[in-house]
Amino acid sequence: MRSRLKKMQNLILAAILFVPFLSKAEVKLPSVFGDNMVLQQNTDARLWGWADANEQIKVITSWGKGTEIEADENGKWAVEIPTPSGSYTPHMIILKGENEVYLRNILIGEVWLCSGQSNMGFPVRQSVRAYDEVRNANNKSIRFFHVPTTLAWKPQEDVEAQWAVCTPESTANESAVAYYFGKKLIEELEVPIGLIVSAWGGSGAQAWIDRKTAGQEGQQDIVDWYDANEPKLREYRFEWIKNAALWRAQQKEGEDFDWDSRPKRNLPGDQHIPFALYNGMINPVKTYSMKGAIWYQGESNVQRANQYRTLFPAMIKSWRNAWNLGDFPFYFVQIGSYHYNDYEGVKSSELRDAQLKTLDISKNTGMVVITDVADVNDIHPRKKIEVGNRLALLALHNDYRKIDGEYCSPFYKSHEIEGNSIIVSVSHAKELKARGVELVGFTISGKDQVFVNAKAEIVNENQLKIWSDKVKKPVAVRFGWTNALVTNLFNEIMLPLSPFKTDNWKDTTEGNIHLDFP
Repeated sequence: MRSRLKKMQNLILAAILFVPFLSKAEVKLPSVFGDNMVLQQNTDARLWGWADANEQIKVITSWGKGTEIEADENGKWAVEIPTPSGSYTPHMIILKGENEVYLRNILIGEVWLCSGQSNMGFPVRQSVRAYDEVRNANNKSIRFFHVPTTLAWKPQEDVEAQWAVCTPESTANESAVAYYFGKKLIEELEVPIGLIVSAWGGSGAQAWIDRKTAGQEGQQDIVDWYDANEPKLREYRFEWIKNAALWRAQQKEGEDFDWDSRPKRNLPGDQHIPFALYNGMINPVKTYSMKGAIWYQGESNVQRANQYRTLFPAMIKSWRNAWNLGDFPFYFVQIGSYHYNDYEGVKSSELRDAQLKTLDISKNTGMVVITDVADVNDIHPRKKIEVGNRLALLALHNDYRKIDGEYCSPFYKSHEIEGNSIIVSVSHAKELKARGVELVGFTISGKDQVFVNAKAEIVNENQLKIWSDKVKKPVAVRFGWTNALVTNLFNEIMLPLSPFKTDNWKDTTEGNIHLDFP
């Protein structure tokens, strides 16, 4: 009797263990496809997911004809579905295989990826005019998909997130720059706006590029550093997490933590590790059909500003390769004025100049200048409305043809030496204006490369004359060339002139190419 009972138990156990292998895999999609999502209008929007090997799947949309696809031998499938012009009409998608998946309350409009570090992640509730903005953030046609901060050693296929409708509750903690950018677009375009926010405070650009493109686009130093340090990075990170958990468990409940005894983190932060954020926060949403991207980052690369001249364009190419949409619009924010504990230093100016040069290197890019709304004592300036609006101006002019006049800041164009002065011409200005009596922020140098403060005046609509009595034979001009810069020169729509230099002399950050362990 006992033997028969034992056999019966074994059969039941075997049946239980065998059930998963007999069951069909359900049709599944990554989390970026879900209720409340926004699909890019007037395109072949791409959907993808998983199912059983060779499973037949029917895709039905509420706005058009359905289609059928077959999963491959690994259970992966992808399909492109034509989308109509954007509207506020809610739609539905149904996927039918061994199971049925319903995607409800879908809107069709314009989709933008919003990425960078803490100034992109900076929430609406902390920005200027936050109370009124949050209270009135009731726009069901703006939707957010917020990618959680995720380090990954290998490219990931999914993240834990979901689309959120714009409400005071959802918007308060959402990216202020992304929100104001989307708000301006919806006011002008009158179509729904989808904002995929993928940002991590303190992150470096090297973390947002994929390894393959880094190696192909002149960033082999970063690849070599990563390959040499990856085992140590994993080991130190695991050890630190374990020790930090033990330390936290040892803290007495109800008492202040003894922060001095907290284990030291002997490795770069997760958000600095090369390729880690691309793997964890870009790869899961890559190829989601969109219009373009906005980017606010650079502060964490100031110490390696010269490297940014090639790293940033390489990162842009990395994303364009991933989406396979050609040279989609990529608009970014030039980092603002901040002292970086070095008021006389110039490293952030070198980073700003690297960003400026990117406009000439990478096609279909645009940059907004924020020297007038930054805060020299706060790396997180609270005036995010202006930042979002200026990014929107670029899109409204370049991509939507909604603005006929000027739409961006003036930039350095060319210069000529005339006697003891230098005449500088700028673009995007029909009428240069000074806020104040005297222009500030200009320095001038002879061939000795010693810069001194210079005087400047507007000589016509888009030209400046710069000189100093201390430099009889000038050869170069710099503008706003300091960490803690103050400038007061604008174009006719009161957008500030970008900092610049006319020389190509050596940067102070040349040769700084990798992260150091603390």
